[in-house]
Amino acid sequence: MTLVLAAVEPLQLPLAVDLTAVVVGALAGAGVAVRERLDVVGVLILAVATGLGGGIVRDVLLGQRPVAMSSGAYLPTVAAAAAVGLLFASLLHHLGRIVVLLDAFALALFTVVGVEKALLASLPPASAVFIGACAAVSGGIIADLLSGRPVTVVRRGPWYATAALVGASVYLVASAAGAPSRVCEVLCIVVVVAMRLVSLRWGVQNPESLDVVRVIPVRRRVGEVTDPVEGPPGAGAGADLGPAQL
Repeated sequence: MTLVLAAVEPLQLPLAVDLTAVVVGALAGAGVAVRERLDVVGVLILAVATGLGGGIVRDVLLGQRPVAMSSGAYLPTVAAAAAVGLLFASLLHHLGRIVVLLDAFALALFTVVGVEKALLASLPPASAVFIGACAAVSGGIIADLLSGRPVTVVRRGPWYATAALVGASVYLVASAAGAPSRVCEVLCIVVVVAMRLVSLRWGVQNPESLDVVRVIPVRRRVGEVTDPVEGPPGAGAGADLGPAQL
């Protein structure tokens, strides 16, 4: 385990990487707000939520003071991104594909930053993947809650958290193989963006939950196995099985 951590831990996390994630996230949030026809305050709030929400949740999970509050660079950066969204609202409204692409890149960048910060905090690989995924989706969750939309991450649909989990895992595998941190970042970003866009384009989704009871025949009594759907003769498909029958 120590060997893996030594291989994957980056020397430092450039501020430019984190700020890039904030800007892209804020622009994606502003684009969503414009698409939802929110007012000026709504655009600003969603931009802040998507730009800073993931980083704040990430730092809280790491037991650190949120860098968005302790550094003087983050709030002005997200405010500038929100202003761009406001000034070019009509442009964002007609550039739906660009907004989708920005959202995919924001997901990827927050994943990268989350994984690297977790490794800098000397967390094990599994925890780094979890932190990376949480950092990637938290801003979107907050924005969904604020805008009154269904929370994307808990609903069946195109890959979202799944893309972040896979991208974070790819980062760690590549790093454990001895790849430089920049190569790991590029691989993670490519995987996350590709999975997100492919799932949106062709409607690829995670499978539904598997009901084992309806797949594996249920033994009602010793020596008798019945079909889980049809049941014994005279029983309908919806017949209930009591505790003594299972």
